[in-house]
Amino acid sequence: MTPGAACTARCLLTETQPSQAGRARFCRLFFFQNSSGKDRSLTTHTRRQFLLESSAAVAASLLPSSLFAQPAAAETPKIPNRDTTLKFNPDGTPRPFAGNTVICHLPVQSAMRDAMATLHQELKRASYHTKLGLTSTDSYHMTIFPGANDLDRSAYGWPSYVPSDAPIEVCTRMVGERIAKKQFACQLPLRVRVDQEYTINYPMACSLRLVGADAEEGRKLRSLRDQLAEVFGFRLRDHAEYQFHMTMSYQMVPFTAEERSAYRDLMRVHIKRIAEAVPVLELGIPEFCSFPDMFRFEPQHLLVCS
Repeated sequence: MTPGAACTARCLLTETQPSQAGRARFCRLFFFQNSSGKDRSLTTHTRRQFLLESSAAVAASLLPSSLFAQPAAAETPKIPNRDTTLKFNPDGTPRPFAGNTVICHLPVQSAMRDAMATLHQELKRASYHTKLGLTSTDSYHMTIFPGANDLDRSAYGWPSYVPSDAPIEVCTRMVGERIAKKQFACQLPLRVRVDQEYTINYPMACSLRLVGADAEEGRKLRSLRDQLAEVFGFRLRDHAEYQFHMTMSYQMVPFTAEERSAYRDLMRVHIKRIAEAVPVLELGIPEFCSFPDMFRFEPQHLLVCS
């Protein structure tokens, strides 16, 4: 190129369709042109460079988009979350939180309850105990279907056939009538086990994370939830991904790094003991319950399962 000549490269920039992987951007070089408007041919080096770069761009556009995605940052849950603030006061005492649900109570006379009660006492003695809202050992249960409550009808779900302004007692009565007439396709007992690693590393204290004892038990639990969703007349956004659990406390304040480490050390010891006490937990007839708060669950109907 002659000295002083203004040389520009005309490029046509195009982007792949949003559905096409890679999101590569192409540049097709048509010609070089100097300030006098005369076309200049590409040198061998320039042509080779262009072909290499354009070939790389095309290849990139054909690769799966997952290869270009950045690893998702680990989500840190909000503590306390909305669920916790609706159910507990800042000092960890229960708030009025009336509603209904389908649960399986943990058997009173069981090795698992004994092991959980021991962990409960250790949490009460822990240096971070003021950051927890401990639940009552008498109310330990696994939730099958959360049901409706009186404080947040839009987020938690409300039966489609119950007037939106009906008292919670009316809602419980109407749902209970439907449950009493329903025969659920579900062979009992329900068999679950503690997911130890997930429980130890769960980002909020403290709940036992439960899974079906095997694939068939997992399908049984999901099927029962689907049937209950039909009876209740609603299903939440997390219906298919719902995680079964037994809540031992609600976390009111975030842990410090030292507290988090101490909590996990404690959990490693006790979750192993709980799982060893009952490797597979067998739960009996699911109960449709009403509750005034998180400390008391009163059975209204037993589900008819076969």
